[in-house]
Amino acid sequence: MKKYLYFIKGMLYAFLLFILYFFILPSICATILDKPLHSSNFWINNLAYLCVYLLIFLVLLFIVHKDIFKQFKDFIHDPKKYLNKGFSYWVYGIIVMLISNLIITSLVGSISVNEQTTRETLLQSPLYAIPTIVFFGPFLEEIVFRYGLRKAFKKEIFYALTSAIIFGGLHILTAIDTFTLTNIFAHIKEFLFIIPYGSLGYYFAKAYYETENIFSSVIPHMLHNTLSVILILITSFLGF
Repeated sequence: MKKYLYFIKGMLYAFLLFILYFFILPSICATILDKPLHSSNFWINNLAYLCVYLLIFLVLLFIVHKDIFKQFKDFIHDPKKYLNKGFSYWVYGIIVMLISNLIITSLVGSISVNEQTTRETLLQSPLYAIPTIVFFGPFLEEIVFRYGLRKAFKKEIFYALTSAIIFGGLHILTAIDTFTLTNIFAHIKEFLFIIPYGSLGYYFAKAYYETENIFSSVIPHMLHNTLSVILILITSFLGF
């Protein structure tokens, strides 16, 4: 009975973080910053979107600050211990991601919609996109998908797989603008990209589970996104 209560309590906590991150806080911020978010001025528009992510980050950090600050102190005390584990698992994740991505891309004939959207946003609105992709996104995603879900699972395999599926699934939902059966089936091939995205989520979850320190997954996640941004900018500059 206790393990079921542990699971339910943990899932409710993870769900709270999830809806705050994806729905409630963005909606509140969009209402507060409505005019600057719809401004035609490049600088005002970019700064407004950056403020949205900053506010979301501060609110979620406030909610989890006791655990995260404690983990930060542990990380500072012995960073090598946590980074060795985090980067080792990141290498495994990136290998699976690259191989599966190549296979799926060759079958589908295009990159994922999420990757296309990320490239477009980065090139059109770099002022807010770069700090969001490099810093805010990884930190917030690790809090929601690794820290939050960890409170619901005691066994590593179930925790890592659940984190991977949810993490991968949400990265491909950008392809579906309206959730009708017709539209879902029209984008059915897009669901294959759960594998490459989910592989990173799986190994980031293992890093967090084995260290109980969010920075063992946050920092490799930030590095991964930083390298992705650099690659996109370089390929764009070269005209690929």
